[in-house]
Amino acid sequence: MPNYISKDGIWYVAKERVALKNNSNQTITNPSEEGSKYAGEQIAPGEPFIYEGPDRASLFELFKIDKTGQVLTMGQDFRDDTDMQDRARQRGYKSVADYAKAMGYSKEKIEARFAELIAKVETHDLPKRVAMIEAAQSGGTNTAGTEGHMKGNFGEPPLIK
Repeated sequence: MPNYISKDGIWYVAKERVALKNNSNQTITNPSEEGSKYAGEQIAPGEPFIYEGPDRASLFELFKIDKTGQVLTMGQDFRDDTDMQDRARQRGYKSVADYAKAMGYSKEKIEARFAELIAKVETHDLPKRVAMIEAAQSGGTNTAGTEGHMKGNFGEPPLIK
């Protein structure tokens, strides 16, 4: 599933770290991002390796949008959004910036939060197993309140004499 980090309405590709295997029949160079300790190492056929870099699912989604590879983000800055401009005008503000300031927008807080989130690396951990909530028997339960009712498989029909 693609992972993005949003800043002012523009989606940037998140980073990931994942264990992969070289399924090709030739030696490859680790495609990890430059600066990663795994970048540039040679991986023999069938060998496992660690990829650390931009989220591959997000890059593929961007590639489907533009096959040239020039598109690196999605979305639109909220200041350029016509709906946001209309909303600001309807509420009596001169600009989207005034409206955003009145709503508590702080560029410094957004920049700090974005820097924190873009530095985080997604590891795609498996979900934790949880205990079963309640064990239920198949076939339902006896709500008639009388004896002789059977749950589940009723077996062979009784012989009529």
